[in-house]
Amino acid sequence: MKEKIRDRISEILPDRGKLSEKHERMLETNIFLGKMLLVGAIFHLILFIYPDTTYLQSIYADMIAWLMNQMGYSFVSNGVYVLPGYEITQDCLGWKSMMAFTALVYASSEKFSNHFKQILAGIGLIAVANVVRIFTTIHLSEIGLISFEVIHGFLWKWSLTALVLLAWIYWFRNYR
Repeated sequence: MKEKIRDRISEILPDRGKLSEKHERMLETNIFLGKMLLVGAIFHLILFIYPDTTYLQSIYADMIAWLMNQMGYSFVSNGVYVLPGYEITQDCLGWKSMMAFTALVYASSEKFSNHFKQILAGIGLIAVANVVRIFTTIHLSEIGLISFEVIHGFLWKWSLTALVLLAWIYWFRNYR
C-alpha cells in the first residue's frame, strides 16, 4: 500500500533534481501546507466527536487542588471542579497546544517517526507549562493581583502559543 502511494506521488510530483531553488521551496511549502490541512481535518474531527475527557479533567483538578494546598490554600477537588469556584474544562488540558506542536513537527519533517523522542519531549514541556498555567492562573486570581479574565484570556493563551512556536523552532533548527 505504501509503495503504491509513493509511486503515485512520484508520478504527480516533478523530479526534485530538475527544479530550480525557487520551485523547490514552493514545493516544500505546499507539502507543509498540505500536511497542516490534513492535521487540521483531524483536529476538526476530534472537535466534532468531542470525546469525554472527564477522567483527565478530574485528575488535573486533583493535581491543581493539591498544588494550591501546598501553597497554603484550602482547596478541594470535586470531579472537574477545584473548589472554591474553578472548573477544569476540556480546553484546560492543553491538548490543542500539544497537537499544534505535533502538527508542526509532522508538517515540517520528511520522516515523522524519526522524531518521536523530540515530539514526546515537546509534549512533556507543554504539559508541564500547562499545569503551571492553570496553577498560576488560579493563584494570581486568588491573591487579586490580576483578574482571572486577563490571566486566562490573554497572558497565558499567548504565552502557551509562544511556547509551542519556540519549541517547534528549536526542533526545526536542531533536529530537522
